[in-house]
Amino acid sequence: MCVFDEFNVQRVINCSGKMTYLGSSILSDKVRKAMDEAGTSYVQMEELMDRAGEVIADYCRSEAACVCAGASAGIIISVAAAITGGDERLVEEVPYVSVKRKKIIIACAHQIDFGAPIRQMIALGGGEMVSVGTVNRCYPWHYEKAIDADTAAILYVKSHHAVQTDQVALADVITLAHKHQLPLILDAAAEEDITKYIEMGCDLVIYSGAKALEGPTSGLIAGRKTLIQACRKQSKGVARAMKVGKENIFGLLAAIKQYGSHSSAMQRQIVDAIVEELKSVKGLTVSVAKDHAGREIYRAKLEVDETVCGMNALMLDQQLRNGSPIIYTRNHNANLGILLLDPRPMQLSDTAIVCQRIKEILAVGL
Repeated sequence: MCVFDEFNVQRVINCSGKMTYLGSSILSDKVRKAMDEAGTSYVQMEELMDRAGEVIADYCRSEAACVCAGASAGIIISVAAAITGGDERLVEEVPYVSVKRKKIIIACAHQIDFGAPIRQMIALGGGEMVSVGTVNRCYPWHYEKAIDADTAAILYVKSHHAVQTDQVALADVITLAHKHQLPLILDAAAEEDITKYIEMGCDLVIYSGAKALEGPTSGLIAGRKTLIQACRKQSKGVARAMKVGKENIFGLLAAIKQYGSHSSAMQRQIVDAIVEELKSVKGLTVSVAKDHAGREIYRAKLEVDETVCGMNALMLDQQLRNGSPIIYTRNHNANLGILLLDPRPMQLSDTAIVCQRIKEILAVGL
């Protein structure tokens, strides 16, 4: 009996993406093997953390790196590092740090909720959030006017959740931060390029280990050596509640070693198969859509005509979730009549099942 049956947990066909609420990623054989071996022995955790940091820094081409429990933990730890500088007395005070220099500047458009509000991560790291610009517009002078003697860092977010319209480019914010001798912390949780942002000059870059890297639940922070040292010091304070087990550290290292070996050809094959299978369905307009945040990710886009289908995109999405098998779409724009099917977490065998289920639901609606 498999664990899903033993504990009565339903499996899901994931067409949504590398989503935390669906378990993020399916682990490769190499990653599972590394985690299994890690669970058979004891290690000196400090030595493992040191070695993991060296390996990750090498792959990210950064001065240093460290492992964390996830990208959200990475934000907390990075904010705490920028405020405390690794001072042991201040580390023990986080999040109630007795210093004035704890302001964290972030654009209004970057104040996302990725399952929890980013403002809460800033607060847990001891930061005082300073919002600049408006939801749909931000200029360099918004940042300039907000910087003062109590500013500890600027936090920038690269995410599909963030508003992309009329925002200051990352390169310009890096230049501005360094002009004022401030660290630039980048939340790049689901980004696929693990060297680009360090090369651009970001001081700390945070990645999820379980999204693009397809590792176990984990995260990593890469960046300047002094700041990474301050990040590591947080294990004596707030980061103690976010510690990572040896199994997940070894799993992350295995994932990062094999990262980039997966071909995108299978993903495009899945998208093309979906488009071909659903293009003749009445009431559906099916096409290939590039990720709106600029990543090289292509998805099948379904535009649902309610007047023809007898249901809107929200209703179709709900029926897919309530059916058997359970199917999750990328429904961020369902209120606009659009559903996306993301090929990255899908198996080729899922394609026929998903398309048939959509046809069955819409046939009843008609």
